Amino acid sequence: MGRRVRSSNLLSNLPQLQNLIKRDPRSYEEEFSQQLQHFESSLVIFELKPDEEAKEFGEVINFLSQVVRCYPEKSARFPGQLISLLERHYPVLEAELRKSIVQALILLRGRGVVSNEKVMPLFFTLFKCRDKKLRALLYTHIVNDVKAANRGKHRDHKLNKTLQSFMYTMITAADAQDKHGEGAIAAKKSLDVCIELYRKRVWTDAKAVNVIVQACSSPINKVMVTAVQFFLNPQKKSSEDGGSDDDSDAAAEGAGISKKNWVNLQLIQHQSNVNRKTRARKRVLERATRTHKREQARRDGQLADEDGSATVGGGSGRKKAAAAAVNFDALSLVHDPQGFAEKLFGRVHHSTTATKRGGSTVDRFEVRLILLKLISRLIGHHQLQLMAFYPFLQRYLQPHQFEVTQILALFANGTHAFTPPDVLQPLVRAIADNFVSDHCAPEVMCAGLNTIRAVLARQPLAVDPDLLNDLILYRKHKDKGVMMGARSLLALYRQINPEMLHRRDRGRDASLSLGEAPLRFGEQRPAEGVDGAELLELPSSGSDDDDSDILLESGGSDEDLSYATADELLSDGDAESDCSVDLQGTEDENSRPASDGEEAGSASGSDSSQLKTASSEQTSTNSVAKKRVDMLRFLTDEDFSRIEQLKKRRRNEGVSSSSKKQKAGDSHPDEENVGSDEGLSADESDSDGLVKDWDILGDYHSRRQRRKATYDERMDSIRAGREGREKFTSSKAKRDKGGVNLSNKQKRKTKDFKMIAHKRSIVSKGKRSLVQKRQELRKHVIKQKKKGY
Repeated sequence: MGRRVRSSNLLSNLPQLQNLIKRDPRSYEEEFSQQLQHFESSLVIFELKPDEEAKEFGEVINFLSQVVRCYPEKSARFPGQLISLLERHYPVLEAELRKSIVQALILLRGRGVVSNEKVMPLFFTLFKCRDKKLRALLYTHIVNDVKAANRGKHRDHKLNKTLQSFMYTMITAADAQDKHGEGAIAAKKSLDVCIELYRKRVWTDAKAVNVIVQACSSPINKVMVTAVQFFLNPQKKSSEDGGSDDDSDAAAEGAGISKKNWVNLQLIQHQSNVNRKTRARKRVLERATRTHKREQARRDGQLADEDGSATVGGGSGRKKAAAAAVNFDALSLVHDPQGFAEKLFGRVHHSTTATKRGGSTVDRFEVRLILLKLISRLIGHHQLQLMAFYPFLQRYLQPHQFEVTQILALFANGTHAFTPPDVLQPLVRAIADNFVSDHCAPEVMCAGLNTIRAVLARQPLAVDPDLLNDLILYRKHKDKGVMMGARSLLALYRQINPEMLHRRDRGRDASLSLGEAPLRFGEQRPAEGVDGAELLELPSSGSDDDDSDILLESGGSDEDLSYATADELLSDGDAESDCSVDLQGTEDENSRPASDGEEAGSASGSDSSQLKTASSEQTSTNSVAKKRVDMLRFLTDEDFSRIEQLKKRRRNEGVSSSSKKQKAGDSHPDEENVGSDEGLSADESDSDGLVKDWDILGDYHSRRQRRKATYDERMDSIRAGREGREKFTSSKAKRDKGGVNLSNKQKRKTKDFKMIAHKRSIVSKGKRSLVQKRQELRKHVIKQKKKGY
């Protein structure tokens, strides 16, 4: 009787039965069978009215998903039943029951009971549900599951190909084009999954990128803006991706990022700048900075060290994120960049010229602006020819235009060496007329000059000499930003085409290099070796053993060495034969009559000088050929990184030396010391070579961004100013340091009169007669004459 009661209690107490089954599956196989039959019968009843609430049915599903792996043969149909239930009735299911079924499938997938190919298409379909929590749960699971399937060097190409094809279908489907339909929600979340997997370095192939390319053509602005912003900055998570999407907080919770762990770093930094500086507040700021970096790294799918630096991998063998595998840029993987750019420009042009009559939609200016940014990036990256793009921009080249700095920056980014100068000259002229004139504000003039310089650095033929020399005259402007912009333009043309400058503006180095003809339109000068290879440490030009060591280190064999030495011997033999011929010629000339002695002597002297110069040139060419590092061995990644460091060091040394000369007064700042890097921004020297809007503002951007210095920064500047000068101290401290003190008589001279007015000597001075005063005055005059006054 008691055993029967316990068995009936177990059937009603599912958590206890679950615990017992996990401990001893064989003993409770009968109870599991009863629960499985109960699930199947309840499933038949539930499918009659799937829109009703079924709390008990959800508890049975949760119980079976926990213990189903203990009885794989009996529960083989269970995952398929859940999948079919969701496929048929997911729009009308109650939210909690639908979430319970999804969690059960996620649990079964994690335990290997069901495969990815069966579950993933269903999960993407469930994105159509109007349930934010469910979408966040599905988004987190899909990203983590695909990442786990492609962990390390292993790549599940079959799964990746299937999911990417399914995403392409969902983004380009007919229901995804309806702004208020369920397909638009699924397309947006599918796009978010694809972008997140690219940022986590899971899907970095061309197919994933071209799936995002299709999303740029979506009529729904939320989907289109998300895809366009991905191409503008693939590794940055923008808060504007989703517009008014409310799934961000839910996705953060689903990803395990709780709000209590996320700190408001900007608020803490502001408080540290405003409040009194203490050690406790400094520790709070450092702790908040470390926490912020760690949480940001977790959002990006990475780990974080204790110092807050992001790392990839785990355990003791973690590698820094900077050392991760290098992937191609997203723009480089676009299949048809010309067609993609033309399609985007057609949309921008239509939205600019169309009206809202007839129910047609017109994109806002902000949306058109980011589309123009992407078009300019495509043109500059792939060197495309889109001639209608430049006249279209001319209407926006006005100082009062909204976001004019971004428009100027994208105009510069959309210019390359193969852009026809005839197309660019009207825009350069428009910028010079509208921005660079005396009636404009200095900030506007600085923006115009910086834009013209960025455009001409990419296409130097886009300006005529008269306009160029007029712009260079602003190098003596009283405003620093305008002056630096004009000087950077002058330094640019001193390097690339000094013939377009006046002779007084060319400079000494540019005048000496006028023999080299400037490049014409479409012409390229081929490289003769690795750029900057001469900056590396050259091998010693010593014995043949050194050369043999170099050849052997570079991977050459002994046979190569023998061939090289044989060629060198042949070249030496030829040189010796030439020398012998010249010497015979000189001997013949020396054997001439004495009447021709002067001519013979001059001829022999000229021949000997030619011989010396020829031999010196030959030895110099041989030494140069031997010292070419890229000709001796293969350059490694360390060599290229060292070349970049040496280039940067040389630029810094050049700028510092020019500034020292200007301080010393050796030359005028408008003459030879116009550094080529003075007008350059930090981003023009970066690897991407993109021009940002703060590059257009130039010096004014640094003025705007200048913040209040912290206590430590102020103290560092004070200590730096004290170096190299005498310490500021009082005269008494200086005397005490030398061991010299004042006498009482000297101290009385500096005292206040009220302190010594009662002294006898002072009182007696007031009681002197006129005769005594005359005598003391005469003594004073005689004493002063003896001193030479």
